[in-house]
Amino acid sequence: MSAAMKEKLSRGEAVAMVGMRYGAPGLVERIGALGFDAAFIDCEKRSFTMERIEDMCRAARVAGIPAIVRPWANEAGLISRLLDIGADGVMIASIDNADAARALVADVRYARYADHESKIIIGMIESPEAVDHLAEMLTVDGIDVWFIGGNDLAQRMGFPGAASRPEVQAVIDNAIRLIVDSNHVCGALVDYDTVQLRLQQGVRFLLLNVDTLLAGGTTQFNRVLDA
Repeated sequence: MSAAMKEKLSRGEAVAMVGMRYGAPGLVERIGALGFDAAFIDCEKRSFTMERIEDMCRAARVAGIPAIVRPWANEAGLISRLLDIGADGVMIASIDNADAARALVADVRYARYADHESKIIIGMIESPEAVDHLAEMLTVDGIDVWFIGGNDLAQRMGFPGAASRPEVQAVIDNAIRLIVDSNHVCGALVDYDTVQLRLQQGVRFLLLNVDTLLAGGTTQFNRVLDA
């Protein structure tokens, strides 16, 4: 399942991953049936149990899409466990320097020594420190996607809840440019208002939350009702 997504990225095509805010395996299957490229299971923000994560990963396999899991901590044992129960890749928060990036790659390769090349490794850029070290981090082999976490970056820049501030957006734009110009895959959270801009900037790994899809469909439906 991850092979198809990796191939699309290698061709320079955009992929869309949907964030599963609800622990519903059936919803994961539906996301795959709708043509999205991956399901994102965020254990840093949600209350998913290991059993439910395993069920959602199984549902992703049924749907023919990879399941990417973000653990609640960057720990080798936890990463290994998630990969063992069916995660096709991991998205790890706060990769702040090249040593952390190398450690992440090593953890995945150790956990899945026989098939680590099929796993998707996403490192998150979420701090001024990470931005400062980004050029060196991009020399680390094995990271499939460098994902910019704008909300956490804003908070660590001293602007909690204000990722749209010009100061934050300037840092994000510069980081995107550096990643794209280095021929690496850049990822970002998008919605209906920002997706076109990010695509124009060269972002090819797009994360949108399932609530964004529900809200968009609701808006369209209400527009028809009110016509």
